[in-house]
Amino acid sequence: METRANHVLIGSFTLLIIVGALGFALWLAKIEIDRRFSYYDIFFEGSVAGLSEAGDVRYQGVRVGQVKEIQIDPQNPGQVRVRIEVDANTPVTEGASASLEFFGVTGVLYVQISAGDPNAPPITPPQGKQVATLPAQKSSIEELFAGAPQLLDNAVILVDRLSRLVNSDNRQTITDILNNVASVSGAVAGRSDEIDALLGNAHKISDDMAAISANLNRMSGRLDNLDGELQTFLSEANRSAQAIGGLASELDLILKDNKMSINSFTGSGLREFTLFVTEARQLVVTLERLAQRVESDPARFFLGTSASEYRPE
Repeated sequence: METRANHVLIGSFTLLIIVGALGFALWLAKIEIDRRFSYYDIFFEGSVAGLSEAGDVRYQGVRVGQVKEIQIDPQNPGQVRVRIEVDANTPVTEGASASLEFFGVTGVLYVQISAGDPNAPPITPPQGKQVATLPAQKSSIEELFAGAPQLLDNAVILVDRLSRLVNSDNRQTITDILNNVASVSGAVAGRSDEIDALLGNAHKISDDMAAISANLNRMSGRLDNLDGELQTFLSEANRSAQAIGGLASELDLILKDNKMSINSFTGSGLREFTLFVTEARQLVVTLERLAQRVESDPARFFLGTSASEYRPE
């Protein structure tokens, strides 16, 4: 009886596990059924080694879907068509593009979708097709590999030029240059005190230049003040010039108003004035002679006789 009860318990527990597993599977299936997806075709040039079906599809680094199909494009064998499945809510708009990127250094590839214009409409399938096409662009790794041959060629050329430069003829020259550099370094190290003194002098010169600059700034301020005084002087000179100009205008007006009188004076009046001056000069000469006569013999001038000379008895 006890053994039979154990079998019933084990069977019941097993049935519960099976029912739970079926319920969990149905729940997962319901989630997948309710989830909506969008599909895009990407046409890559060259090899897609490292990319596999069910591989990750990421949008700006966030996983949003997986790779559903990889095959050669029947219309262009040089291209590989990769169909991806992404969540329908992923904002794949006009301007978005896809590239192949590496998972670290593992060599496994995944599809990276770069964001497009957020204000642009979503990418839609062209007329007559059910799947939209997402433009492909080269990844940084692909660009590096594409430029690798040219890089190797440049490296070979550089190595060849270096080998020509460092030949047997130039080795001794390079050795001499290195020896000279070592000698100069030793000489500089031996004269460190003089170099320190030179640096000190340079620092002092810098301080002196700073002082000179300050003095120049003060002189500039004084020149600014002098410039103000000069402006005042020029203003006064301008007013004086205007006053002189006004006086000249008034004098010119007076001369114009008295032009006839001035002409009369410079004509007959000036001649009469000249005669008057001449006669006045003659009168002065006569008066001088008369004064000399009076001074030399006043008695004779006033009495008409000269005084007799006194003679002692």
